[in-house]
Amino acid sequence: MVEGGIFTILHNVLQEISIYADQHPIEVIALVHSKKGIEFPAIQYLEFPDSKKSWFKRLYYEYFYFKKLSKKLKPDIWLSLHDTTPRVLAKKQFVYCHHPTTFFKPTWKDWKFDFKIGVFHLLYDTLFKLNIKSNHTVFVQQHWIKEVFQERFGIETIKVTPPPYVESHSSEEFPFEKNKIHFFYPSFPRSFKNHELILEAIPLLPDFVREKVQFHFTTIKNNPACYANYLQNKYGHLKEVIFHPKVKRSQLLAMYNSMDCLLFPSKVETWGLPISEAKAYKKPMLLADLPYAKETCGVYEEVSFFDSKNPEELAHLLTQFVDKSIVFSGNKTTFDTKDEIHNWQAIFDYMIHQ
Repeated sequence: MVEGGIFTILHNVLQEISIYADQHPIEVIALVHSKKGIEFPAIQYLEFPDSKKSWFKRLYYEYFYFKKLSKKLKPDIWLSLHDTTPRVLAKKQFVYCHHPTTFFKPTWKDWKFDFKIGVFHLLYDTLFKLNIKSNHTVFVQQHWIKEVFQERFGIETIKVTPPPYVESHSSEEFPFEKNKIHFFYPSFPRSFKNHELILEAIPLLPDFVREKVQFHFTTIKNNPACYANYLQNKYGHLKEVIFHPKVKRSQLLAMYNSMDCLLFPSKVETWGLPISEAKAYKKPMLLADLPYAKETCGVYEEVSFFDSKNPEELAHLLTQFVDKSIVFSGNKTTFDTKDEIHNWQAIFDYMIHQ
């Protein structure tokens, strides 16, 4: 866990458990690739710099070396933060699952642009299963994932722990072109993020709509990734499209504040943070008609959903939005949320006292 969203999870957990350890009589040992950037008080660190060199190394640590280490450490609680359940000896064992690839069947295009997506799908589908019943509890981010796990793995001890989201607001304006309607899709260019659905929908729009709109995509310009280059080469001629480079957090918040509507066509997520962020700004949203999007959205009125494989359906909604004839379908929460655990401090309490 060294970059991106999974590093954020690691950072947040260690920060929170450092505070927790200062208030409770516990000893914390963190097994990490490197402690750089995550050094917090009240935590002992064991570093494994070789763990990123190969999958063989990671599998060796997870399923062989950690058992030997656990005999030495004699832990009361072992928490794995990255989906897989290692072979260890502990009084109670827990795993936090947040990788979406196991729920996604990659197409040939996904293999072409990022073979890791295909490999992760094959590996994670198998590795999730290994030892999963050794856990006291499996933590997942959404209820639909809980249902999949119950059916696929035959386990009942699953707790839904939505990622804590702190609303960040900006009153700054991003310098979007005046007198245009601005649609926004903030996402890293990976093939399952489904940028192409939007880009294929644009030529289907009536001329009067195309004259009024701009579509903004982040982290694509100046990005050497194969899929980013493909998008720029194939769709760069569309005058309505602006491919932005990676933007700072302050710029991103200004974009949310200045946009007219969020588009989110991703084929799979375990959460979908831009949905939470756009909702915090009370912005209209057009989202993929998929379980993750509906659960992340929660109760909300200015939202409609589209088939993530149907650019014609999205083009129809975009046209309605521009000519102000759209009737939003809205969304409601259908899950019983009373048994959710909503922050890491509560998770630590649960692990210790259950």
